[in-house]
Amino acid sequence: MEEEDKKYFQNVKIILAILITFVVTLCGTIFIYYSYLSNRSLIVKKYDSSEEISTYLDEVRTKIEDEYIGEIDDEALKEAAIKGYVSGLGDQYTEYLTQSEWENLSSELSDFVGIGVYLTENKNTNETVILGTVSEDTPAAKAGIKAGDIIIEVNLEDVSTKGSDYISSKVKGEEGTKVKIKVKRGEEELTFDIERQSIKMYKIKSEMLENNIGYIDFDSFTDTSDEEFATAYDDLKSKGAKYLIVDLRDNSGGYVTSVLNIADLFVEKGKTLLITKNNKGEIQKEFSKTDKVIDIPVVVLVNNYSASASEILTGILKDYGIAKIVGTNTYGKGVMQTIFPNVYKGALKITTAEYFSPNENKINEVGIKPDVEVQLSEEATENLTRENDNQLQKAIEVVQEK
Repeated sequence: MEEEDKKYFQNVKIILAILITFVVTLCGTIFIYYSYLSNRSLIVKKYDSSEEISTYLDEVRTKIEDEYIGEIDDEALKEAAIKGYVSGLGDQYTEYLTQSEWENLSSELSDFVGIGVYLTENKNTNETVILGTVSEDTPAAKAGIKAGDIIIEVNLEDVSTKGSDYISSKVKGEEGTKVKIKVKRGEEELTFDIERQSIKMYKIKSEMLENNIGYIDFDSFTDTSDEEFATAYDDLKSKGAKYLIVDLRDNSGGYVTSVLNIADLFVEKGKTLLITKNNKGEIQKEFSKTDKVIDIPVVVLVNNYSASASEILTGILKDYGIAKIVGTNTYGKGVMQTIFPNVYKGALKITTAEYFSPNENKINEVGIKPDVEVQLSEEATENLTRENDNQLQKAIEVVQEK
């Protein structure tokens, strides 16, 4: 019996050990899975305020069903409700994106079908302004669209307060179809019927100016801009460039990774490039990872539409004294957004961090003041050419003084 009791207790111990191991593993798995879902915003919390809003929405819906004479589109109402809720934050960069707006945002830094314009928002009026056209061959340029035009209607729909993401999604469409656009130009309102075409995004333009000055111009930081910038610089250097002008005017930003890789070419390895702070006050720093490549005098051209990633690069080069900044005060978008997909049928774009220059200078709503301030002349504003571009001419002068 003693031998049997001994075996029995041994079996019990084994079974208990297995059960304990199973329970511990299960609890650990649940904790890890919960953390995984929480980090990806897949765990939805309950809020008393949401139940209160739901009650009010039910009241509104009841009144609409009782009185409204038109047809009710449930999907449109849901999306509008989510959009309105998020817009209540009062942050111009945080928004709910419908599926089409999300797809448009994902593709706007690559080739697309549209009319070929760059859009931004005036931070004072929230109007959507045309920065310019991708090239002189685009449908918009041929139709007579100009930089500075403010879009107020698309296909007879009032879009004056809808924002650039919404307007962009409406302007794009199938190749060969037409879009009617009304713009405000000064005191005038002009209407254009423009046929959509496949637009090839130019990424980076470079050329040699007189006196061995290399010139690089680009309007956005795409996922390949860093490679193209390095190639452009190598080409200019091989042609004898002794000076460099980087034109970031009207560059509204793009991929942070690209801008940091470009900054790496200018800065010694191990230097701080970017400082970010999230809503918990946590500080994160990005450092240069490669040896400095560019060792010639540099001037950066900026204006009030140089924003976001453009300001990151401008801030780095100014703080380290690598470049002189010429032009006008930059836009002042010193915050970063994160896209959270699969929210209802679209995505949430949320401002998740503020960024600062290497010297911890604030950029958001402040911008970067140029070392040499030059307003674009009235003549150049109306019709910019190489000859009347007084900002560029000043940059040429300044870069040769370094």
